[in-house]
Amino acid sequence: MNTAQMLPSLRRQRILDLLARREYVTVEEIRDATGASTATIHRDLTRLAVNGALVRIRGGATRPPAPRGEERLLAACLTRVRLALDRKDLTTVETALQQALDACTRLRRAS
Repeated sequence: MNTAQMLPSLRRQRILDLLARREYVTVEEIRDATGASTATIHRDLTRLAVNGALVRIRGGATRPPAPRGEERLLAACLTRVRLALDRKDLTTVETALQQALDACTRLRRAS
């Protein structure tokens, strides 16, 4: 799939995948990974921040703080699983479940 035509859910998932590998991600890195415009990236970051999946920072985003942020991330991941199952999008289900498991592991370590 051409990255310029990437579905919003896939684009947002790619942002979360970048954050899963790094502490923070810049708008430029997201643009390189998705091919989306800066305005689209800012809208995606806002939506993900509202859902608690990340924290907006100047020029990009960072992971939410733990453990409260991990709980919100876990809830957001499970919501993505449910929505992806409705769409029969097993790739997103698998990715969201892995992120949910990672959040559970971090929560367990923090307690």
